[in-house]
Amino acid sequence: MIELSAKTKDVIEILFGAEKSKLIKNILLNECSTNLPGCAKCDQDHLERIWLSVLKLSNGKVSEMERAVKLAKTDYRDLFMEAGFDYDLEAHKNWQP
Repeated sequence: MIELSAKTKDVIEILFGAEKSKLIKNILLNECSTNLPGCAKCDQDHLERIWLSVLKLSNGKVSEMERAVKLAKTDYRDLFMEAGFDYDLEAHKNWQP
């Protein structure tokens, strides 16, 4: 099982705080990981781009995060577009909430 990256964990804490951290981590790991269409063989680096896209679109709200996860389940490339991480493969690494 792939684990959340350190940056992803840090962003979760910033956006959602300690009380929702476990819920958010579970959503990412259980609903938005190698079980996404086309991600069966994705590594942590690729998944981090997806996770940070979801977190960016969440704006720290669980309901918005669920909407972003739904978009990732449809086509994660659309998620990248909406988050602004579409053409630059490193853009998510430079993003800070």
